[in-house]
Amino acid sequence: MAPYNRSNRRMIEGIPSLVWGGIGEEVIADDLIADDLTFIPTLRISLAHIGEEFSKVYLAGTSCAAFYIGWRADSLWSGMGGSVYAFPEDREPGLENLFKAIGRDFTIINKSEPERLWEAAVLSINAGRPVVCVEWDPIPHRGHYAILTGYDQEKREFLGRSYTHKPLKEYVSLRPENLHYILVIGEKSKEKTSSYEAALGALRCAAQMSKMGIKIGEEEGACGLVAYERQAQMIPEGMDPKQNRYGLLEHFLFWRLEVLYQCRRYAIHYLKEIASEFPTFSRECLKAAEEYKKLIKIFDKHIRIIFPPESNEEKTSLLWREDNKEHPIRELFSTAKGRRQFAGLLLKMRDLEQKAIDEVEKTVEKY
Repeated sequence: MAPYNRSNRRMIEGIPSLVWGGIGEEVIADDLIADDLTFIPTLRISLAHIGEEFSKVYLAGTSCAAFYIGWRADSLWSGMGGSVYAFPEDREPGLENLFKAIGRDFTIINKSEPERLWEAAVLSINAGRPVVCVEWDPIPHRGHYAILTGYDQEKREFLGRSYTHKPLKEYVSLRPENLHYILVIGEKSKEKTSSYEAALGALRCAAQMSKMGIKIGEEEGACGLVAYERQAQMIPEGMDPKQNRYGLLEHFLFWRLEVLYQCRRYAIHYLKEIASEFPTFSRECLKAAEEYKKLIKIFDKHIRIIFPPESNEEKTSLLWREDNKEHPIRELFSTAKGRRQFAGLLLKMRDLEQKAIDEVEKTVEKY
């Protein structure tokens, strides 16, 4: 639907609400409302509005978001990893692979260029193309993805969709100064990679991402397999519930685990899809998918993620499973032994991730 214009106010209608609060298979399905907080649902909705229909699994895999992991390297006091590609500048290969595959240009504009950011978003909205963005301030939405669907020139503010726990009819106001960056979907490009090259590019990116290590930027990020190790090192001392503001620490942990869980769900489906489409990939990709399934299995054995209203009743979003019982995870963290047990779980997950990546690398080396 084309945008309408009322004096200084312009709006693209028909963009659905962003509703957060699901996990696992219920989120991966394209026809359900509940979504994860990665950029995948926001990009899918924005592309679908301009006639580019892709599944969440395709977008997650081809962009390499399905294989992403990036947590702060020196502190647990961080939501880093809660939104895939929240800092995209050093992780553009995955995004480039995706946009080459769908045959469109794209532009990322950071908050450091406020006038350019405003003008580019306005031009895109005028052309009827929604804009994907990351909210950074105010704190309650820090690191969340959103969609810009309109603007008010007089008030100098955007209008759009931001994540909530239930559908909203009204569009919310999004201040330009409260955005970390925008991702503008461009025109159709002259070149478009084949589906085979796009899949191979995603696997190359996954292998590369697993080895990224420590990146210095706005936060000292540990990207790839080392992220598990750094978290495991900090958990025994850092997650003691006796310390002040423990609740925020637990929230950050939940955010990281929720996105990791969802991304690996995407990875399993994506690897199976490209294995069935390209027989040359089938052996290693199916093996990698099996390792990720094992990762999900041990996650489910020990951790259950919950959302409101259940999380409000339990006063936590993370339940620890042991001996066929569930307890708020702070009970596990209340002892040094329990914190070490959780750190050990992270390392087991790292080992399974390594086995999956080993299989991915075998495919990359062959082709």
